[in-house]
Amino acid sequence: MSNTSVPTLGYYKVRGLAQPIRLLLKYKGVNFTDKYYGTSDAKNLDEFRAEWVKVKFNLGLDFPNVPHYIDGSLKVTQSTAIMRHLARKHGLVATDETGLVRQDVVEQQLADIKNGFIMGLLFAKDFETEKVKFIAETLPQQLDALSRFLGTRQWFTGNEVNYVDFMAYELLDWFRLFSPETVNKYQNLVQLLTRFESLPAIKAYMKSPEFISWPLFGPIAPWGYKR
Repeated sequence: MSNTSVPTLGYYKVRGLAQPIRLLLKYKGVNFTDKYYGTSDAKNLDEFRAEWVKVKFNLGLDFPNVPHYIDGSLKVTQSTAIMRHLARKHGLVATDETGLVRQDVVEQQLADIKNGFIMGLLFAKDFETEKVKFIAETLPQQLDALSRFLGTRQWFTGNEVNYVDFMAYELLDWFRLFSPETVNKYQNLVQLLTRFESLPAIKAYMKSPEFISWPLFGPIAPWGYKR
């Protein structure tokens, strides 16, 4: 098989927005090139983004951005659009209206939580002060709602793993790293994390040298880059 037939996922060498895509591809056994722009030890944002800036307008992308997914003539940006495309292609979408509604709702709820965490907390003027408030007030409210929504189901849309579970895993794992004592209060969410990590393909990937466990974000983040 030639390299031209292998799809490419382009992103920085961090987890960030690309990790659920990597997890999904590995789960489905897709042979792909995990293209990293730069390294995970950049000293500042300009250095971190330098390689991507050089090539971003030369790839034929309609909306040049990362992550991007290139599979032959198919070129997709926007992380959720990539996830939806791959989920349809590989059968990781709900198959009935009840499941589809749950899928759509939790996808958007996860997006709101993720954006609030990144833009509202990590980019806050006084991160340390806001962090205390987030852990005490915001995070428990968000996890309460997700825990109720999951209930006794195996996965967020029912008994079959769905692309939104890959998104949920990544976000919940961020929070487990950020405030383990908070996440550990929610037994069904912890069980979902364990269940996901126990999927054979995921378990193997996480043990491989390809897997990125850290950093989560780029050097501008006050948490998730430097240990």
